Amino acid sequence: MKEKWPKNIRVEERKFQVTDYQRLRGQTNWDAIADWAVGIALENDLYGVAVFDGPNMVGMGRVIGDGAIYFYVQDIIVHPKYRGQGLGRLIMEHIENYLKRAAVNNSFVGLMAARDSKGFYEKFGFKERGIHSPGMFKIIEKTELNGFGKKSKNG
Repeated sequence: MKEKWPKNIRVEERKFQVTDYQRLRGQTNWDAIADWAVGIALENDLYGVAVFDGPNMVGMGRVIGDGAIYFYVQDIIVHPKYRGQGLGRLIMEHIENYLKRAAVNNSFVGLMAARDSKGFYEKFGFKERGIHSPGMFKIIEKTELNGFGKKSKNG
């Protein structure tokens, strides 16, 4: 399949800037996270890949984890205007190449997929956990001040 990317598309493996991350995240209607918290998270990324159309970041993906045994694919985001053009696949191909270099035998690579994206991730070898080993999660919601002296939610 021939891609229909705009002519100015380029890919960069990089650390993310808080402003770029927040802008792209906001364009997808994800819940807001405080800039200071995003800064800490981005500084601790194992790997990042960004897609730009000219000067504008229009897609991204991150890998977090311990860098040896456990890896988590995080924040695969493509600006709504650019969806359906193969940019998500381009991002995941870069992430897959990173994982091939960084992971050891029997490393665990996890992700939490958005609704209706299961088929997309299956193309990269991801599977649902079996009924006898369910994946689980929880979200911490705070409004009081935390140890960083900042409000945890939108603060």
